[in-house]
Amino acid sequence: MASNILPLFWPLANSSKDTRLTASASLVSNLENFQQSFISNKPTATSDDDEDEEEEDEEDDDDESGMEVDASDDEDSQVKDKESEKLDKRLSKDNSEDVVYCVKRLVRGLGSSRESSRLGFAVTLTELLSRIQTVTVSQVLSLLIRNSQYTKNMKGSEERDMMFARLFGLTSIIQSNSLYSQAATREDFERVVDELVKLGEAKAWMRESAWWTLVGAIQGLLDSQVQWRDQALKDTVEKVLSGKAWNQEKVALVLLLENNVEDVDWKSYLAPTFKHTPLLNSHNLVTLGRVLKEASAEDDESVSASTSGNWKPQLHFVWNIILDHYFPKSGEKSGNNGEAPFQDFFRVVVDESLFSNTASPQRRYWGFQVFERSLPLLPSDSMPLIFTPNFMRCWINNLSSSDRYLHKAAQQIAKKVQEVTKANSQVGFTLLSQLVGKHGKQDFDKVTKTKTVETIMGSLNVQGVRDYVKYLEEIVVSGGENLDSARIDERRLWALDQILALCRNGSVPKDDEWISSIIDFLLVHGFFLIRKADKKSQITAIHTTPKPALSESTAAACRSRLSSCLVELTTASVSQRGSEETKTVRQQGCDTSGKLWLRRALDTLALLEKDNKHVEITTEADEEIVSLRKEALKTLSSLEKVKEDRKEVAKGSEILLAFFILQTYDEVEDALDLLENANSAIQQLFDLPLTVEKEEEGEEHPPIDSLLDVLIALLDKGSNDLRNLANMAFGMVSSEFTESSMDLLVAQLEQTVADAAAESSDAEDEDDEEISENEDEDDEDEDAAEDSDIEDDDEDDLPDVDPAFRQRVAEALNVAGLGVDDTNKDGDDDDESDEEEYMDDDQMMKVDEQLAEVFRQQAASTKKTDLKHLQIESLHFKNRILDFFDVYSKKQSSNPLILSAVIALLRLVRGGGSSESELANKAAGIIRSKFNKPKDVPSSVDLSKTIGILKEIHGMAIKAHSAEFSNLCSSSSLFVVKSIESSTSTSNDSVVEVYGETLKDFMTRKSSLLHPNFILEFIKRFPSKGFELSNAIVEFVKPGKGVNTYRQLQGYTMLQIITQHLPSLSKSNTIPSNKIKEFIGNATEAVYATVEDAETEGGWNAAKLKDVVKFALALARTSKTLDVKWDITRVEGLRDKLVNGEKTKEMKGVISMWNQLISILGGGGNNEKKKGNNKRKNDEKMDVDSELNGNVEEQKEKKEEPSKKKKKVVVADGEKQKKVKKAKKATE
Repeated sequence: MASNILPLFWPLANSSKDTRLTASASLVSNLENFQQSFISNKPTATSDDDEDEEEEDEEDDDDESGMEVDASDDEDSQVKDKESEKLDKRLSKDNSEDVVYCVKRLVRGLGSSRESSRLGFAVTLTELLSRIQTVTVSQVLSLLIRNSQYTKNMKGSEERDMMFARLFGLTSIIQSNSLYSQAATREDFERVVDELVKLGEAKAWMRESAWWTLVGAIQGLLDSQVQWRDQALKDTVEKVLSGKAWNQEKVALVLLLENNVEDVDWKSYLAPTFKHTPLLNSHNLVTLGRVLKEASAEDDESVSASTSGNWKPQLHFVWNIILDHYFPKSGEKSGNNGEAPFQDFFRVVVDESLFSNTASPQRRYWGFQVFERSLPLLPSDSMPLIFTPNFMRCWINNLSSSDRYLHKAAQQIAKKVQEVTKANSQVGFTLLSQLVGKHGKQDFDKVTKTKTVETIMGSLNVQGVRDYVKYLEEIVVSGGENLDSARIDERRLWALDQILALCRNGSVPKDDEWISSIIDFLLVHGFFLIRKADKKSQITAIHTTPKPALSESTAAACRSRLSSCLVELTTASVSQRGSEETKTVRQQGCDTSGKLWLRRALDTLALLEKDNKHVEITTEADEEIVSLRKEALKTLSSLEKVKEDRKEVAKGSEILLAFFILQTYDEVEDALDLLENANSAIQQLFDLPLTVEKEEEGEEHPPIDSLLDVLIALLDKGSNDLRNLANMAFGMVSSEFTESSMDLLVAQLEQTVADAAAESSDAEDEDDEEISENEDEDDEDEDAAEDSDIEDDDEDDLPDVDPAFRQRVAEALNVAGLGVDDTNKDGDDDDESDEEEYMDDDQMMKVDEQLAEVFRQQAASTKKTDLKHLQIESLHFKNRILDFFDVYSKKQSSNPLILSAVIALLRLVRGGGSSESELANKAAGIIRSKFNKPKDVPSSVDLSKTIGILKEIHGMAIKAHSAEFSNLCSSSSLFVVKSIESSTSTSNDSVVEVYGETLKDFMTRKSSLLHPNFILEFIKRFPSKGFELSNAIVEFVKPGKGVNTYRQLQGYTMLQIITQHLPSLSKSNTIPSNKIKEFIGNATEAVYATVEDAETEGGWNAAKLKDVVKFALALARTSKTLDVKWDITRVEGLRDKLVNGEKTKEMKGVISMWNQLISILGGGGNNEKKKGNNKRKNDEKMDVDSELNGNVEEQKEKKEEPSKKKKKVVVADGEKQKKVKKAKKATE
């Protein structure tokens, strides 16, 4: 036997599936090679002589295999019958030694419980039997029976291992298809069936697995073409179905055989439990339901008791057979004609059984699994049939709360429903109508706390959306049968909300047909009463009359939803999903023809107003409103003729006008004023003919400012829909803004709460004056009787008094001795009136003082509450104004007026206190996102104004309270500088002067709060401008010029950045070479002065001086690149001063770096040569290790004192050399 196959048995027990499969494939492949070689050499082989040796090899290899081998498996100790001996001899004769050994070992290994050995050995045995045809079923079956004997006297674990060994062995024989080969016989098949039936009867927990294998064996027989097929099937039916008790396994077998075995009296086998054939006959469903839910034997004597012990969450395999039976694969024949339809089967067997009111949670869990498997198999028109009442009730109840026992299972169903709709958008409406229909909940998502309806809605195709819209419109029109008015209004309101949800859901494909339908529907039922249905009208909404008629609240809801839908359709981005038939690119807010939805709504309104026969408008307008509408409609018509370059502004104006016209039909507050102002402003903006009144009034403000006032008024209303509409219109007309427009916009941000309170008070005073004037005019024409009636009416209209305030007044009267006796409250009023008491002056004064104090407290409390309310409103209003700034920054980033927005946002960030922190954060976000490294900047700014803005930004920067605000100032300043650079073709010194003043403040004023990054970013972003600051920086870093060493050190950092850009500036000839040389010379002098001053100046420690030398190293390298010479003698002289200085001689790192500087400049003589290659490698480093610093210092001292220190260095070097040699030996 070959030894290379033995190691392959160990991986067969590995827990990794891939490892087992790899080992199995390798083992079977080797065995095939051995068998081919054996067959080719068979005439010369003497297999009979080698049987004993083979058995000995098996015994020797048992220990190597690591498998547990039962003692009964030893073939020498067993008494074999003649049939077994004959089969074993035949196996050995027809196959190679390796194949025989592996077959026997694989069969014995099925009884092992180690790791996954049973799985690995079963798979390998299956593959071996399917490939090597000389190993017959009878041979393997004989081995399997002998090696898997189980008795009741065994331990529980041993008995279980043997039973599973037999089950896996039989499964391998069946799945390898060797049971249906030419060598197999009917007796082999019957023996397999007998063994499986015995296994199922031996243990209840083994029954399902054994019968699953049995069903697989029969299915394989049905698919085969063996001669004994029909007889074997009849024998199996006789053997298996002879009992009267029924279980799920028996049902599965009958369903499999019922249509495939002929000449069998199925009625005799089904009776008496099932009285009709076929098994799925509608009359059998109730009994079948009891069988499939494992009802107890007490419920029905004909139903086998569920003796499987513990409940299993896995669904029984019979359900797969049932579903395959109802939904066969393509090419397979379906069931008999006498079978019940699937919807009847599901209703009786699943809904009324597994989901019944008395069903346990375990049975309902099975029901959820059946639903989950059935849903994808059903055709779209049949899907609603399984959303049965009991299922929907159970599903919604378990979805609604996480505490429910089956909550996760219900969530899985919701997920499955969403997956089905995503895979097939045609079923979206079908499922949607079930979730919100009769057995579902209209507020399904709200009750279940999911987004199932919303997700399905987003998955609808165009036709599905159309169907759903018709469904919703039908709910509004029909109202509902046997419902009271409140319930009808509730259903109608839900349908209107769903219509709005369709418009707001960006995933829903927008189609002209259904959008036009809902606009017409909401217009008709919101503004009109249908007198008579008109079936021929092009407006489908008046084809039917709602019954019962819509209530006023429902009509108001229609008007509100219409406004929201139109705003949403106008402002929302164009949906990517649309009708497959329509390939036209849709513009934002328009239909496919390019017409605004708002204009289409106005056209529909005009048609309806003319149709007095069928509809009647609910609110009649006076002549002023009608004339204003006509004037606005004329303006709309004129806007269509605007030139192409102003089309976007015209579209924004058109949106505003159309929206305000619709608002006048709804009698919205201020709608008339807003329409009038907008119409007048637009007429002036586009030079259209004005009305006579406006021409007489004259022009007070630029028209674009008046239009901006209208947009601001929309924001003040606080509606999210109006906010979105205002932002969209603002972006469209923003190109027309002037400086005064920006001032007006900025003024809204600068308004304080006190200003808002004053404006509110002034407005109230004006209203009071108008009311009083009107009252005075009315009083002149009224008599005394009418006056008294008005007074009575006024008293009735008074607001309710605050109970707390009333209590304080009563307490004040009690203190004054005028308290009301509650005990006499119900006494005789006549007696009290007879004994009236009068107060003297002192009592009156006391009462006045008490009441005055109470009223003062009440007034203070009211004022405080009003101010707090005004403050909240002011914050919300400014927050909406910031949206305008955000839109303007996106749309007009290259407009010179954007600079006004930048400074306004910075002011808001700087002045935002704790109460306006949210505003400040939002403004800061706009600056960061829009002005930090922008793509577009203004290219035609006013230089003087822009410089003024730049100075103001720098003024804020030197007082920056945080690094974050300094960064905002830096981004804003750089944006302004870039704008100046784009606007001027020649060099301008104004920017450098402003930065120079800021630099001076930072370097000379100790209290300056400027962050160094402010200037550093300017130098990085504009190197040529930064170079112009170099001389000033050099002066400030010299000793005594800067306010302290920290500021001077920041100056060196600035110089280092300038130094990095010198090669590129020199190459591009941006800076003349003589100026570069002058800068290098001045910078080196500053470094020299700083190093010399380090001995006496206390602020220069080693760390700071290191940074100065770092700059010197960078400058030296740049000088070398630009071929600029240094005074090397002075550099070496400064090194000596550093070495000998009382303070600086301890700065080892500084001295080392200075030596690097000398090396870069090419000085140092023999001293530099002694440093060798290691020193030259360190030339590029900015820092030097402290240990290396010590060595360099020792070498310096060695040069001066060659006696003792020389020896120390030699010893140290010797040690180093020894260490190097040892390291080399170790590596070798």
